[in-house]
Amino acid sequence: MSRKLQLLVFLCGLGVFGYLIARIGAGALVADAVRTGWMFVPILLLYGVVYLANAWAWWLIMADEPSRPPFRRVCGVTVASFSLNFLTPMVNVGGEPFKIAAVAPWLGVRRAAGSVVLYQMLHTFGMLLSFLTAVVLGAVLLPPSAALLATLGVTFAALLALMLLLLTGHRRGLLEHALNLLHGVPLLDRVARRLEPRRATLALMDAQITEFYHRDPRRFLAALALEYVSRCVFMVEYLLIALSVGLHIGYFRAYVVGGLTQLVQNVLFFVPFEVGSKEGALYLLFQMLGLDPALGVYTAIVSRVRDLIWIGAGIGLVWLGGRRPAAERVTVP
Repeated sequence: MSRKLQLLVFLCGLGVFGYLIARIGAGALVADAVRTGWMFVPILLLYGVVYLANAWAWWLIMADEPSRPPFRRVCGVTVASFSLNFLTPMVNVGGEPFKIAAVAPWLGVRRAAGSVVLYQMLHTFGMLLSFLTAVVLGAVLLPPSAALLATLGVTFAALLALMLLLLTGHRRGLLEHALNLLHGVPLLDRVARRLEPRRATLALMDAQITEFYHRDPRRFLAALALEYVSRCVFMVEYLLIALSVGLHIGYFRAYVVGGLTQLVQNVLFFVPFEVGSKEGALYLLFQMLGLDPALGVYTAIVSRVRDLIWIGAGIGLVWLGGRRPAAERVTVP
């Protein structure tokens, strides 16, 4: 990645970061942090553990490469890419091109793109597993009703179908099949025609994806386990926020709150910065669990403060993400 492009991304991200702080209000952010007190430290560190597991999963994917980035560099790129994704609402794709450019000096552009696509598929798989867990726990812990159980049942079936689709993609490839499907979809066929000259590249990336699954299934499962564990660790945040105001909700209820809230946010992906969707989902879930719904809104605010701090750190790492010491440089075809 060129230094000019890095500087442009850095400045754009810094601008959006400043806008978010101004929009929420520095005073409100400080007041919320004071209310949470020292508990804010483990909340911040907890998210660092989540990023560490995400980076480790991606690093495992690159294990067969002749040259791969040092783990510390992968960690920095991971934090920076998630920050860029947050700062590109509606589509959340700012981080993926950055990741490709950041590791291309080690892997080459094509294999870097393949590793990012493969990681994103694995990341989505872990996310769906987490949603599935939250749906099952919700059926057990939320107040029973016919409408709720029907909704959770349909959601469970949809999540299971998506997981099977992703598993098929890992076993047989997905990108070239997706291109074939695009050719048959009205309006999207134009996109397919533009991508057609890249069919050979997509086929090679498919081979890279399926090779990872078939060559070492244990490494595939280890990377998937890291992604799932990162989600399980993240759910502790809701437990800690409740504890910071003297309320013990238990880990499983925290998982229901966190998992179903994230599910709602992903369904409503088109809402910029999750404005309102996050607060509304948390308000409703806290109410359904017999807890003070106002605590749900407070939880959303604390998590946004945590988001802003990590986004700030990630934007700083954008400047470092594309750099590589001269001693580590190799020529990659």
